[in-house]
Formats: sequence, C-alpha cells, structure tokens
Amino acid sequence: MYLSPAVRTMRDDPTDGIDAALVIRFDDEAAVDAVRDVVAAHGVVDRETRFGNLHVTVPEPGVADLLTDLPDEVSAVETRTAMADDPGHEG
Repeated sequence: MYLSPAVRTMRDDPTDGIDAALVIRFDDEAAVDAVRDVVAAHGVVDRETRFGNLHVTVPEPGVADLLTDLPDEVSAVETRTAMADDPGHEG
C-alpha cells in the first residue's frame, strides 16, 4: 500500500491532540465495508467520494494502528486537502 510522505510522518511521529484528514483508496470496491469497519475502530468516515474513495478523520496517534488494520485491498492512504473537501472537487 502506498503511503504519502505526510502519512508516513504521522505514523512514525504522531502529534497528540491533532486529527489527521486522510483519503483511503482501494482497488476492490467490495472492500468498502471492511475499510469502513476498520476506520470506525480508529476514527470516523466523513464521506465516500463518487470514485469510491473514503475521506476519513483519525487522531494522529491512531494512524499507525489504522494502517496496520486496513485490509490488503487498500492501495493508498494520503492526506486530504482543503480542496478535496470542497463539494465541487473530487479527491
């Protein structure tokens, strides 16, 4: 699974009291329920995009556990930008 440099930093050196806004991408849309369940154990699913990605929020100290628990179908975890949160844009 690809991890953006910022996600690797959050995993390796998290900051207490800070939330991580992430995009989880996966190849097999059948995995969406499993990914949602894992996210629910560590944070919240904010929304599912029209392309099947999940926008999630997780406390930074929980990023490492989230990454460990994600199923193999996850292809990438990246940080979510303010642009991606704009309803007119897709992340």
